[in-house]
Amino acid sequence: MDIPTVSIIAVLLNLSGCVSGGTPSGADAFTPDVIRAAERAVIAALESPDPTAWVDLYTADAVLMEPGEAPVEGRQALLEMARSMKSLSSVRISPERTVGDGHLAYTYGRASWVNGRPPEAGTTTNVRVLMIWRKEADGIWRLAHEVFAPDSQRE
Repeated sequence: MDIPTVSIIAVLLNLSGCVSGGTPSGADAFTPDVIRAAERAVIAALESPDPTAWVDLYTADAVLMEPGEAPVEGRQALLEMARSMKSLSSVRISPERTVGDGHLAYTYGRASWVNGRPPEAGTTTNVRVLMIWRKEADGIWRLAHEVFAPDSQRE
């Protein structure tokens, strides 16, 4: 098992006892609404004319994992990835479960996007997604880990 996978498992184990909206004493209140807002910001950035706009919504030490690809680790590597990506359109995040507490949260669900923009729009990508969010010192929820898996339930 590689280090990013171990990190994800550790975070999930720590969050597994948390309840949406639960707040230990001294921690900020958590509601899934804050993550929905963060997801909307990521979608807007991914659909932006600036191909790198989404990278600032990931932590400096973020890890992005896609099937069959090496993990992309850190903001600089994400910037390089963003510069080589095709523009995206019709980005959707469909959360099925969001759990959080204090400054960490995770969302499990589905995501999809169209590779390219009209009139050059290409294929649609459908994935299962696990997103681990971290609320940073500036108060912004950013993606710390994102894992994509093929979604066999969609065409």
